[in-house]
Amino acid sequence: MNARPPGRPRILSRERIVAAARRIADDEGLDALTVRRVAQLLGTGQASLYRHIRDRDELLRLLAEDVAVRLPAAGDRPDPRERVVGQWLDAYDYLSRHRWAARIIAEGEYVAHGASAFADSAFDALGALAGAAPGAPATGPDLPRAYRVLWHLLLGHVLNVHPVGHTHAAVHGEDAGRGTGTGARADVGAHPDADAGGATGGDAGAHGANAARDAGTHGAHATRDDFAWALPRVLDGMFRTP
Repeated sequence: MNARPPGRPRILSRERIVAAARRIADDEGLDALTVRRVAQLLGTGQASLYRHIRDRDELLRLLAEDVAVRLPAAGDRPDPRERVVGQWLDAYDYLSRHRWAARIIAEGEYVAHGASAFADSAFDALGALAGAAPGAPATGPDLPRAYRVLWHLLLGHVLNVHPVGHTHAAVHGEDAGRGTGTGARADVGAHPDADAGGATGGDAGAHGANAARDAGTHGAHATRDDFAWALPRVLDGMFRTP
């Protein structure tokens, strides 16, 4: 029988190490990811891990590769435009569950060859959209450039969850003239005694707590809404789709 005897530790592998590293990055953040922390989670010593990985840099490279191979394909939506929009929204949803991965990708230090499947699928979908665009030549627009534009749009929205510098009421679609004191100071960390629509003292402190909570909600939901709003408009501009 191949059953593992009771009490015998599971055999270490790169797959187990990467899975543990991904869990730490998801739950505790990328800064908490160390070889020691991975060993602790796996119930083993650091020396055991060094038989499979050289150092933290290699661990990050393996994580980048693990993320890349899981990026979603375009799917089989019949409409070319919906296929492109759907793939990039799926990619946003995926990376938003692993925001540390967007940070690794944006820094550009680790090349993940596993992203080729995502890129091939994206190019096919973009090519189909180019062919469907009214009056478009057979080759369509510059597809590599269009791909890079969408990639930068995606990373920008995933990384820009915290609305730093976007504290004006108009940015959040609110009427600045209402004087309600909500939304005008939505940045986390705003001084609780700052003027917030006329609130002072305890009212300002309560507003500060509410603003921090609202900022978190805005980051989690409105950023995706912003991406979903921007994506088709960028496509329309590049491909002149109706």
